[in-house]
Amino acid sequence: MTAILHAMLGKGLGGLEQVFLDYQPILEAYAAADGGRAVGAVRTGGKVAAQEARRVPPLATLPAYTDWDPVTLGAARRLVKATAPDLILSHGQRPARLLARVAPPQAVLAVCVHKPAFDIETTRTHYLCVGRHLAELAIERGVPAERVHVVPNAVKPPAVLATPFRDGICAPRIVAAGRLHPKKGFDVLIAALAQLRDRGQGFEAEIAGEGDERGKLEGLIAQHGLGDSVRLVGWRSDVSAFLATGDVFAFPSYQEGFPLVLLEAMAVGLPVASSAIPGPVEMIAEGVDGRLVPPGDAAALAASLAGLIAAPQTAVALGVAARAKVLADYGPRSLKRRLDAVLDLMLGRA
Repeated sequence: MTAILHAMLGKGLGGLEQVFLDYQPILEAYAAADGGRAVGAVRTGGKVAAQEARRVPPLATLPAYTDWDPVTLGAARRLVKATAPDLILSHGQRPARLLARVAPPQAVLAVCVHKPAFDIETTRTHYLCVGRHLAELAIERGVPAERVHVVPNAVKPPAVLATPFRDGICAPRIVAAGRLHPKKGFDVLIAALAQLRDRGQGFEAEIAGEGDERGKLEGLIAQHGLGDSVRLVGWRSDVSAFLATGDVFAFPSYQEGFPLVLLEAMAVGLPVASSAIPGPVEMIAEGVDGRLVPPGDAAALAASLAGLIAAPQTAVALGVAARAKVLADYGPRSLKRRLDAVLDLMLGRA
């Protein structure tokens, strides 16, 4: 019988949390096929715990004060004792550090790596990296290649599809989404939109998301005189439905792992203009299923957006190709196939 402990201690409902939720049913099915079980553990009081309160089987909860305080360590020890895991798979550094302290010596340890900042342990731990660039980093930092695995993120086929440029009368609609954080580059997008306006191009733009940068971004919108055409619309519970209202998707980020929101935009069939950074460059082939621009370059982003708007038939073709790529390579079945194969490797069943 296979026992898996699967842990994620994030507070919110962002990409890290969604990948955990995508993994959990796959791990449950994998363990059940061997007569075992996979226990998912999330942060006490976190948004995932609240959202999944009625889930069957239920998720366990753990406090997350630190990875060393007696309350958190005690709860982790009790959970490990009750689970008797053959494998402990963590998302993020806090559960990885915490559970490594209390793990049985025979348990396999694994960390899902979502971003370039991560701890390295070279003797025992496996690294499941959401992008090839993160796998290369792990190997460069000393992890043996046989314990580094690439498992790209995935998205479910959306219930709605975009119909970009169907209405030739209305101004084109540019959409973006993500946490309002400096690394997301929304200040660059606002500057690009100001340049687009100065070229005489009409548009409306909406940025979905929340975060500490809201005040700064609101100030930039006002400074550029974009208040009538650019709006910060807050979190959207159904991101795909929001994205499907657009004609073009802008992704100006400076740093990513393997961004879910970009996959979601591609999945609804939107033409995308993305920063050419690790992660997106694995997902987009320039001129085939999207456009890539240098990160931080507002002029290049403005030119790319203008080019998509000026050639709607070409833009629509890019969106169709992007959707086909996501459905073929980054859907739930692809994720299950890849994750099952890595589980076999880690547990010595390959």
